[in-house]
Amino acid sequence: MKKLVIIFLLWVLIINVFALFALNRFNLKADTAYNWISPESFHQEQSWNLVSLHARWDSSWYLDIAQNGYSMKENQWGLYNIVFFPLFPFLIKLAAFLTAGNFVLAGWFLNIVFLFLALFYLFKLVKEFHPEINPYLPVLFLLIFPTAFFLNAIYTESLFLFLSLAAFYHALKKKFLYAGIFGFLASLTRVTGVLLFIPVIWEYLKENGFKIKSFLSLKILPIFLIPLGTLGFFSYHYLRFGNFFLFFEVEKNWGRAFTLQKGHFDFFSNPSVVNFCFDALFIIFILAVIILVFKKLRVSYGLYMVATVAIALSSGTFMSIGRYILTLFPIYILLASIKNQTVKQTWIFISILFLAMYTILFANNYWAG
Repeated sequence: MKKLVIIFLLWVLIINVFALFALNRFNLKADTAYNWISPESFHQEQSWNLVSLHARWDSSWYLDIAQNGYSMKENQWGLYNIVFFPLFPFLIKLAAFLTAGNFVLAGWFLNIVFLFLALFYLFKLVKEFHPEINPYLPVLFLLIFPTAFFLNAIYTESLFLFLSLAAFYHALKKKFLYAGIFGFLASLTRVTGVLLFIPVIWEYLKENGFKIKSFLSLKILPIFLIPLGTLGFFSYHYLRFGNFFLFFEVEKNWGRAFTLQKGHFDFFSNPSVVNFCFDALFIIFILAVIILVFKKLRVSYGLYMVATVAIALSSGTFMSIGRYILTLFPIYILLASIKNQTVKQTWIFISILFLAMYTILFANNYWAG
């Protein structure tokens, strides 16, 4: 455990010093990865404020909810904050009491804590259920993943990774009440949290048998806590705004709907072409990983990954796919299981290079996912 703490602290120190230097080393114009990015709104000034560089892009929405709550008051882009799930901003609001009302510091502090909890559960899960793998390796592969800076930015990645790992861990331990509770919290964190129902009920049926009797047993009830988080959030939309399906309607304004989003394929600049190529590489990578996870790891891992990626791709865009797959922890278990040292070292080299690039992008308010 001491080694895990050291790895965690070193990562937090190194990645944040690097990000701070990256912000102040470059004099960059505003990004042009997408045609909706306006130079006036997204130009980033240099600053030595370490805390503030963790609040970019969607961070402002979580901070807005924490400070002002949900509303149907649109901003200059015609967007609303009601598509962001409530648990993370609620926790920021609570933590702000400990940071003298500094909501950005509260969000950053929370994610550092959640990241350590996620690493702890990943370590325990690998050590107990994959004893043939050095449990430190998946931790390292997670921390050098190209989009890993989001784990310490004011986004939901660390919280969601912690909760989903905890749900999986307790499901594998056959403690389905705990799995249901953590799954419930995950489904209050982001829309894909409800998908944890699939692997958890798979593990339950694997333990109790794929038969009608298993479905009628009271032991299955805690698993149905998982979708209650999502249903509760949608019910809030109905009670507050009069529309149970408001989330899906507003998502269209965010460029996410069950139709092809042509704007994502608008190659109007060199950055837009490169950004699309990176997204395409992430998709090829995750599809290959899913196949190997089904072959070499657990079926429940594969089912969860298929469902998550399917939801992401069904939105009609590849946007943010690199960040979305960051929380799919079986990736790191699979990478750690690679026997060929040349392949493993090649991945480490490539991943660190991309992590550096995405960290520079995020710090300078460029699109990074």
